Amino acid sequence: MKRRILHILAPDKFTIPFIYFINKEFNSEDHFFLCNCDPGEEVLKANKNVTFLHSPYRKNIFKNTLIFYKSISNCSKVILHGNPVLIYFLLFPSVLKKTYWFIYGYELEHNDAGSNKKLGNLIRSLEKQHVLKRIYGHITHIRGDSESANSQFKSKAKFFYSQGYLSNVVKEPVRQLQNDYSQKTKKILVGNSTSPSNNHLSVFKMLLPYKDDDILIYCPLSYGIYEEYKNDVIKTGKELFGNKFIALTEFMTLEAYNAFLAEMDIVVFNHNRQEAMGITLSLLSMGKTVYMNPETTSFRSLIERGIKVFDNALIVKEGLYKNRDVSLNPALVYKSYSYRTLIDSLAIIFNHKNN
Repeated sequence: MKRRILHILAPDKFTIPFIYFINKEFNSEDHFFLCNCDPGEEVLKANKNVTFLHSPYRKNIFKNTLIFYKSISNCSKVILHGNPVLIYFLLFPSVLKKTYWFIYGYELEHNDAGSNKKLGNLIRSLEKQHVLKRIYGHITHIRGDSESANSQFKSKAKFFYSQGYLSNVVKEPVRQLQNDYSQKTKKILVGNSTSPSNNHLSVFKMLLPYKDDDILIYCPLSYGIYEEYKNDVIKTGKELFGNKFIALTEFMTLEAYNAFLAEMDIVVFNHNRQEAMGITLSLLSMGKTVYMNPETTSFRSLIERGIKVFDNALIVKEGLYKNRDVSLNPALVYKSYSYRTLIDSLAIIFNHKNN
C-alpha cells in the first residue's frame, strides 16, 4: 500500500474545510486524516480518508491506541495540526522524526511546567516539552513563531512557510480609495473574540479621548469561551462610550462578516500574542488601516513582507485619524496569501524528503 501523509487534527471550523480542500486540490489517496474526536457523519461520508479517536479516551484507550498505531505505521510524514493527542506520541516516539507541526500560536503560552499548580496542567506541559522538542519541522506563515517554538522547547525544527488554512486566503485585490475621516462617522473595530489576550480595555483607554467624536466602536464577541471576560468588556464599553459602543455577540455567516469588515475604517488590535491573523489579513487586503501590538510575531512578520501595519502607540502619539498610506497592502497581502500560494506552499511540504 502506498505510504501516505497523515494529518492529526481536531475537527473545527478551520480544519474541516482544510480536509475538503486537500481532497479537492491534491490526490486524496496520498492523505489520511485522524481526528481527535468524531468529526460528524457528513464529514465521514464525504471524505473516505477520515477516521477518528473515540471518546471518552480512558474508556477507549486500547481501541484508540490501535487506531493511532495503524495510522502512523502506514505514513511517510505526519502533520500535527495544533497539539491534540500528544500522549500517543509518547507511546510511539519514533514517529516524531517525520512529524511536522502546524503552529497555531496559543501553544507557545504558559509552558513552564513549574508554574502549573494543577497536576493535569503539569502533565500537559511535560507532554508538550517532550514531544514538541523532537519534531522535524514547523509549518507556519510566521517565522517568528517557529523561532519562538525552537527557543521554548529547545528544538531544532526546520521552518516551512504556509498560511495553512483557507481562513488565511485573501481574494485578488481591487482598487481601494484612500480613507477620508473628515466627513463621516468613523467605524472602529476593536478585537476579534472573547479571549482576554485581546486586551480590549487597553484599547478602550487609547480611544477614550475620542468618545465625544462621531465614532462607532464595534467589538466582535461571538467567538470564544470566556463568558465572564466578555461581560466585563461589554459593561466597560457601554460605560465609557454609551450607545457608540456595539458588541457583536451573534455569529455571522462568512459573507456577512466580510461585508461588515468592509465597512470598518480603523482597526485597533492589542493582542499579546499572534492571534486573529485571518481577520487581520482580510482587513489588510481591503485596504484598512490596522494598528497592532508591535511585540507580537504577527506584527513583525507582516512588516518583514513590506505590509504596513502600525504600532498602536501611534494612536496616542499622532492621533487616531492620521491618514496612513496603505495603498500597497492589498497587493502585498495577496502575494503571500492567495489560494495559489496555499496550494504551492503545501505541495512543497508534502513533497519534501525528511533527512
